[in-house]
Amino acid sequence: MSRIMEKIYALFRMNILIFVLLAATVIALFAYQNGLDDIVFLNLSDYPYVIAETDSADGGSSAVAISRTDSSIIVDYELKEGYAYPYAGVKILLGDGKTKGRDFSKFDSIFVWVKPRGEGTVRIYFRGYDADFYREGDEGSLKFNEVEFFPLEETYPAVFVPQEFRVASWWVAQNEINVHKARVDLSNIPLIEIQTGTNAPLGYGTLEIRGFCFKGKKISKVDLVTILVALWFVTFLIILVIRFFDYNRERAANRKKQEELEKYLAALEIEKSEYEKSSRTDPLTGCLNRAGFGSVLLREQENLTKNGSPVSFVLLDIDHFKEVNDTYGHNVGDEVLVNLTKLIQGKIRNSDSLVRWGGEEFVILCGETPIQNAQFLAEKLRVAIENTQLISQQRITCSFGISEMIAGEDPKRLFERADKALYASKEGGRNRVTSATYRRQAR
Repeated sequence: MSRIMEKIYALFRMNILIFVLLAATVIALFAYQNGLDDIVFLNLSDYPYVIAETDSADGGSSAVAISRTDSSIIVDYELKEGYAYPYAGVKILLGDGKTKGRDFSKFDSIFVWVKPRGEGTVRIYFRGYDADFYREGDEGSLKFNEVEFFPLEETYPAVFVPQEFRVASWWVAQNEINVHKARVDLSNIPLIEIQTGTNAPLGYGTLEIRGFCFKGKKISKVDLVTILVALWFVTFLIILVIRFFDYNRERAANRKKQEELEKYLAALEIEKSEYEKSSRTDPLTGCLNRAGFGSVLLREQENLTKNGSPVSFVLLDIDHFKEVNDTYGHNVGDEVLVNLTKLIQGKIRNSDSLVRWGGEEFVILCGETPIQNAQFLAEKLRVAIENTQLISQQRITCSFGISEMIAGEDPKRLFERADKALYASKEGGRNRVTSATYRRQAR
């Protein structure tokens, strides 16, 4: 009963962690959606660093005058011929107006209060500083991040997102800017310009400018998601640690109980039998190992001595197995051995014995089988292995050596003859079958 209560407590403890994290996630997302706003206003009515500008710097003759009200700046201008694209407007200095400005890149909405008293568009430049191409004392080297629009009563104030700005193409061409640098960058804006647009008619006009509002979030969505993912990761790590210690305690308790029960088990003989069986088989492939091979060989020797039943010995070796291990790793090498074992066991008789002799070398002991039949079997296996995709990385082939047991001979001689035949297969180019002749056996 106490163990059940411990499990309930452990589960409840982990559920509390998940519930707390889930609640924190929901609260954070709700707060992000409905709050955490970062809002900056730039009211030009009381902003001291506003300067009138016209096309006179470009050889034009337009005129401009500015005045202030309680809520805005009034720009009265007269556009005259003299410059190809007459303009008038104001400059708003931020920071030092040259290299140190304001960072507007974190804001996702920009509100602009501008009303023209006349026709035409309004152009806004967010002039950006970039050390790669800024020339000291040259205001023209500040990047022209621009947007041009028709101010309409129904969309007042005008609202933009940073993606709607673009870098003026004429400025890119004039300064020979690399295309990768010709991207909108609002991270350092020392100067803002508001001007009449490209299609403003000649003559008198007025711009009423109240200012700007920059709106964004105190924390970016990427940062918020990163923090939440990190919290979830840490929480699950804590849960895993808790589960690890719980598992260790439970494992220790089970081990103690098992040790007590094992004193009274009546199945020790079964365990012993299973142990003996496992000691005679290869743990990777499941076929016999050398220890298991000894009893099978003894049985076939007795059949040969008593009944004259022929016994053949097929020795096979995987070609270039070391290269497979070196190239693809030992896991792939193990896959070759396992799949090869399955293929061979599917093509030999139940009375035949497959033995993993060591490494990539296998032995097939074939009772009641003369050497000619063993050679036929080996050739069949060779072709099957060559035509079977044992691993996806490459084709696998095997070389074979065949010998037939002679009554009363030392088994080492049998293996030596098969090994010489295998060596001849490898010397002959691999992927072939070679049999030790009866004359070789007689020697």
